[in-house]
Amino acid sequence: MGVPPAVAELEAAILEACAAEVEWPAQVAAGVYAGVDFAIARPQIVNAVSRGTDPIRDYEGMIGRFASFIQLRAPTEKRLPGTPDETLVAGIVGMVGDHVRLGRTDRLAELRADLVLLTLLPYLGFAEAQQWANRVAKRPPTS
Repeated sequence: MGVPPAVAELEAAILEACAAEVEWPAQVAAGVYAGVDFAIARPQIVNAVSRGTDPIRDYEGMIGRFASFIQLRAPTEKRLPGTPDETLVAGIVGMVGDHVRLGRTDRLAELRADLVLLTLLPYLGFAEAQQWANRVAKRPPTS
């Protein structure tokens, strides 16, 4: 059993966006923007996991892979105690999915910088995470 094709496309888009950046926070920001933009452009992706033969395993695998994307180059020495990365990623995926399911994809673009802040916060602290979120809000990465 492999990764559902739509999820594989999403993951490829995220990894490609990350690879275009040098600094780890910029990679995370580019990945968040690419993932949200992919969901906006292809809202059917939200249901891709639930249509698989093992939706729980597919969802957990996707969350684990997204968390590993963050952890790959994360500055773990600065990691604040608290929520595991899988929980953080699941919250972001859930928020994006809820907006898509409710037909509010137009609002997702506005949330991208906030999702960057949320993702970077445990590693960089509020001030530095906010600086990165503000930076990418002014000059969004291109996906």
